[in-house]
Amino acid sequence: MRHQKSGRKFSRQSGPRHALLSNLVTSLIEHERIKTTDPKAKELRKVAERTISWATSVGNLVGNEKNDAADKARIVHAMRQAQRVVKHKPTLQKLFEDIGPRLVGRAGGFLRIMKLGYRHGDAAPLSIVEFVDRAEPEAEEKAAPEGEEKPAKKGKAKAEKQEAAPAKKKAPAKKAEKAEGEAKAKKKASKKKDE
Repeated sequence: MRHQKSGRKFSRQSGPRHALLSNLVTSLIEHERIKTTDPKAKELRKVAERTISWATSVGNLVGNEKNDAADKARIVHAMRQAQRVVKHKPTLQKLFEDIGPRLVGRAGGFLRIMKLGYRHGDAAPLSIVEFVDRAEPEAEEKAAPEGEEKPAKKGKAKAEKQEAAPAKKKAPAKKAEKAEGEAKAKKKASKKKDE
């Protein structure tokens, strides 16, 4: 019987399973949104919420130069606890300098799981895991003033069409010049024959 043994095993031994969850948490913090299978997303939430809570516990203290020795010790302790899961140093820095202070007011529930459907190859149920307060990139683009040009593919395509259109107009002019040149050459040739 499997009483009091929570968590999915994912058909892995403990070492590879911990590495899988560590890598998922690192990717989530780095990109703030990842796509994975439903069971992995549910296990990821348990580990990631615990790790993020270490960053929010010292979110007020990070970046403050007036910290005393006790506050600095709290920050170091929290970073070492989170480092058990997040091994990548730049991602750990992002967690404590950017994400932790941003989520200080929340008591928990930092992540959202949205179900996507089923994967084409093996019909595995997929989900997106993201931060609750994550800003949508499309919303930022729409919020930009309309007077500014947006670097989009459509804008480039229109510019290319506008550049190509004058080239097409020039081509008939070149053909007309070429035809005139040929007509003059024929006239000269006919004059020479007549003489």
